[in-house]
Amino acid sequence: MERGEVAAPLPLSAAFPGGLPECVEHELQALLATPTEAPDRAFVTPLTGESSRLSPMLGTGLIERPVDWVALAGFMGTGKSRVGWELSRALALHFVDTDKLITRVVGKSIPEVFAQEGEGYFRACEAEVVRRVSRLDHAVISLGGGTFIHEANRRTLLERGPVVVLWATPETVYQRTKHSDRPLLRAEDPLGRIRSLMDEREGVYRQGTIHVHSDGRPSEEIVEEIIERLWNWSDAAHAWADAPDSVNAEPVADRATD
Repeated sequence: MERGEVAAPLPLSAAFPGGLPECVEHELQALLATPTEAPDRAFVTPLTGESSRLSPMLGTGLIERPVDWVALAGFMGTGKSRVGWELSRALALHFVDTDKLITRVVGKSIPEVFAQEGEGYFRACEAEVVRRVSRLDHAVISLGGGTFIHEANRRTLLERGPVVVLWATPETVYQRTKHSDRPLLRAEDPLGRIRSLMDEREGVYRQGTIHVHSDGRPSEEIVEEIIERLWNWSDAAHAWADAPDSVNAEPVADRATD
């Protein structure tokens, strides 16, 4: 495997002979039934009172959303977990952090999984989690930094609904992650490593549906932009579906702008 590449997942039967699907299903159901107010759990049941602060239309009692399911992708340190949690509150949706769900399922931290089982094992677990969360309704999904890189994951997610890609500069990512124990940053030059990986993954990330920059912005502002973009995307998708020539056309995805 070349430096910077994301390892291919092991076959599910080889990586998890004990039956990961049943384990994931159990965790999904258990966590969805457990309300929490903090973004340090795999799922968050939003509080409608606080949700109205970010999305006033939800305070009327008539919950109106542009979408009922959305995923957040992007490089590590771009704010997916925090923004995803805030977005779930704004839209009164469940919140799923796939990395945190994986740690619950396997009983190990991500660095421990990489060190003890290998990246292929982690990616197999990740792929199964993607399949499961793509079947959920009423959810905001925060993906790991490498999740969207695999074509099978990407296809599953984009077929399910919109994928919002968060962007940040390498310098911002480094400042946000330099004190973490992330396996991909174990290098003599972590910032150089970040630049290299971001360059390699940029083309794949640009296949997302909506693109938002997170540098130097409060999460509330980012969430408001995402919601506005989701409304635009939803309106365009409905217009395309209703158009007489929709069979021969596809809605245009939003693109990142510098």
